[in-house]
Amino acid sequence: MNLLSDYEEELTSMLVASKKDMQQVILRQVSSKMLTSRLFAKVFEIAELLINAGQEVNVFNIVEKLSNNEDKKNVLFLQERYITNINYKFYVNKIQEAYFDRITESASKFSDLEIIQKEKEKYTDTSILLDVTYNADKLLIEDEKIKLIKTGYPSIDGRLGCMQGGDFIIFAGATGMGKTCMMINLIASIAKQGYKVDVYSLEMSLKQLQNRLICSQARIDASKLRIQSLSGYEKGRYAEYINTSLPSLPIKICTEYNITVDKIRQLERKTDSDIVFIDYLGLISGGNSKTSYERIGDISRELKLTALEVNKPFFVLHQLNRGYADRQDKRPRLSDLRDSGKIEQDADTVCFIHRPAYFEPEKYRNSDLRFLIEKSRHTEGGKSIELYYDSNTQTVKEKI
Repeated sequence: MNLLSDYEEELTSMLVASKKDMQQVILRQVSSKMLTSRLFAKVFEIAELLINAGQEVNVFNIVEKLSNNEDKKNVLFLQERYITNINYKFYVNKIQEAYFDRITESASKFSDLEIIQKEKEKYTDTSILLDVTYNADKLLIEDEKIKLIKTGYPSIDGRLGCMQGGDFIIFAGATGMGKTCMMINLIASIAKQGYKVDVYSLEMSLKQLQNRLICSQARIDASKLRIQSLSGYEKGRYAEYINTSLPSLPIKICTEYNITVDKIRQLERKTDSDIVFIDYLGLISGGNSKTSYERIGDISRELKLTALEVNKPFFVLHQLNRGYADRQDKRPRLSDLRDSGKIEQDADTVCFIHRPAYFEPEKYRNSDLRFLIEKSRHTEGGKSIELYYDSNTQTVKEKI
């Protein structure tokens, strides 16, 4: 099933399962002729008739007007598939965009384009313009229910603040700086607080992540494990951590490595996780026919929308372009983000990891690690936090 078909299925499930107000909003913006699927177009057509007749739009009333038994079964499946309509605008925009692209391509004269423009105006949703007082009386009550997630590193939390549902956090660094190491330490720190963490690692296997996590938390030299040279004492600590500490960490790791944003969205709708980690953005599948800049930009935007829809913070690793290597000052900047323009725009927070000793070993210690907050919509950017890095155990700690 292609992406457009997925979008049509998502929106149709919202149509049949939402309340009347939302159904009317959807029907004002998408008509049956915009849909490429015969069944979904038929459902929209029936829904329009039911609304106009003052009848309730639900799967049972729709099924009554269908003659094909297979169609009836598929409509009932749409009801079961429905989870939330919070991100309906995303699907509306995708379907509208595809429809208007199709009819624009078939236009043969200027008058056709004028008609298309008028039709676009007809389906423009003005309900998105709300008065500033809309639900303002509920703000304080709703804010008190928001889950506030800390990294567990006081020096970072004091400058970054708490992560909340919908936050899109980009975490980047040059090769060899320890992005994945820092991610694993953050995951462990957050999980120890009782928060449920979902991890999508597109670069490392489940076994590799498990080993890195266990070595980091049990303070075991990861390089010795890799060459199978652990001492008996270290093997005992490894086994003890697996049996006593690991089961208490509410962490789930995705075992599919060729994954798309849509798959992540589907999974995160169903899981009860509190925060999502992705390593890394550039390896997410999708949009291969576009330039790298456009593809990464589209994925970045969809990840941000997904974070908003599932109401979870998304902590996403990314790489730097190679331009930084030509500078005398190797401290990363926002402009160093690979395909940076759209990513920087979408991100609520952009952080970097930097180990100065990697470039200036005579001036810095190998244990010196900088956690840089270069952009933050909610706090102040341009902050540098000094941490302690143990390269043997792949552990990051507060600097004493």
